[in-house]
Amino acid sequence: MVQDASSSDQQAFVDAVDAWVKKALRPVARKFDLADEYPHEIVEQMKELGLFGATIGEEYGGLGLSAWTYAQIVMRVASVWMAPCGIFNSHLIMASAIERNGTEAQRREYLPRMATGAYRGSIGLTEPNAGSDLQAIRTVARLSGDYYVVNGAKTWITNSMHGDGTLLLVKTDPDAKPAHRGMSLLIADKGPGFHVVGKLKKLGYRAIDTCELTFQDYRVPRSKLLGSVEGKGFAQTAGG
Repeated sequence: MVQDASSSDQQAFVDAVDAWVKKALRPVARKFDLADEYPHEIVEQMKELGLFGATIGEEYGGLGLSAWTYAQIVMRVASVWMAPCGIFNSHLIMASAIERNGTEAQRREYLPRMATGAYRGSIGLTEPNAGSDLQAIRTVARLSGDYYVVNGAKTWITNSMHGDGTLLLVKTDPDAKPAHRGMSLLIADKGPGFHVVGKLKKLGYRAIDTCELTFQDYRVPRSKLLGSVEGKGFAQTAGG
């Protein structure tokens, strides 16, 4: 992974993003935000730029940019239009968690596709009754054979309507004391039982798909448990 924040290659990428922001984002930002319309064409351009793989390690097909360089990119994009930042940043939070805490099989399965934007992800934490207090979540995943059966709801999940899946915080042991010891993260691909209820209306930060999700007997293979060890989800989330 590239670490030198002053490297010419990283600065050249920041400059390329800066030029793209001025040419592609500035002319359309107001139109999309007022219409609250998802910018599909902009997303395709972000794929071509490599933004979906910005912080993913080079061994998995990403750019491996340093945190300093990534911060420069986010500042430049957000100074003109905040919504695209949410599209690639939510995705990269999920990617980062998989790269830090996932098994090597999970990294190999997801990170190369995430780096190209072929698979776009989100982070499924907040619930109608639990925002800042994540230990109060009620979404439960019960192990049944080789699958977790998930029931519950999430809200304010950015990048979830047009994305391909979410890193889902659940309780695999609802009776654990303290509660955080019973929490796990599942790599949750869209499928039967995974419902996007609808896009939430916001006063600002529009043109991005922030949604409510429900899970009704939604089945996740046991192999999708992040890191393959239950009870680590709260620490994996807080560490991100």
